[in-house]
Amino acid sequence: MQFNRSLGPLTVKGDVRAVFAGVVLLGLLSNLGFWQLGRAGEKAALEDRWQARAAEPAVTPRALTDQARDPADRQVRWEGEFRAGDYLLLDNRLHRGQPGFHVIALASAGDAVVPVNLGWLAGDPSRRTLPTPALPAGLVTIEGRVYVPSGKPLMLQKPEPPEGLPATVQTLYWDGWQGSLSMLTDSEVFPYEVRIEPESPLALVAEWTVVNQSPSMHLGYAVQWFAMAAVLLLIGVLRLTNVRSLLSGSG
Repeated sequence: MQFNRSLGPLTVKGDVRAVFAGVVLLGLLSNLGFWQLGRAGEKAALEDRWQARAAEPAVTPRALTDQARDPADRQVRWEGEFRAGDYLLLDNRLHRGQPGFHVIALASAGDAVVPVNLGWLAGDPSRRTLPTPALPAGLVTIEGRVYVPSGKPLMLQKPEPPEGLPATVQTLYWDGWQGSLSMLTDSEVFPYEVRIEPESPLALVAEWTVVNQSPSMHLGYAVQWFAMAAVLLLIGVLRLTNVRSLLSGSG
């Protein structure tokens, strides 16, 4: 279906379906640009929170539980013991292209236990055997930061809690596992993962990233999407109108 309209010296003509498709594509490109701007703002806020929490003194997990404020990225420090065999192996974790596991060991903290991510441990490339981490023995000083995921993971169904310890899991679901882990350990379970400080003598390979992509990278993507939208708009104006002729004085 063709259309042809005149607005004074300006003439607009073209195919309705092509214009509709162009408008839809323009809206999509613009939305992608604004989405990237939003992601840049979120990543910048995460980095700011990380820096702000670094300036705060470390507290114990119990003190943090008693506080009403957001625990994400808070520094924690306490003396506790790791229980032999009380750990989870978080599967499918890569380090420099090599497959392995994150070791989530349960450490005592008073009358509770805290899941402490000690870092990455290499796995068997053939997937025939599981590694056995050597957990620290005796009373040790544990230092780390509380890790709270920025969003809910996409899951077709909620993962079942481990039936015993140690166990290998594909994901962590503390909200639904606290009751089961409490029964397995006969202790209250701290509801958040603590990621060990990389400099800690207890750490394995602990290379934590604050954000997976920097705000500047998202800003770069936003510029690309907006540039593509601008080019599409320019092409549409030149093809559907006589603006070029008017500007050259020949129309």
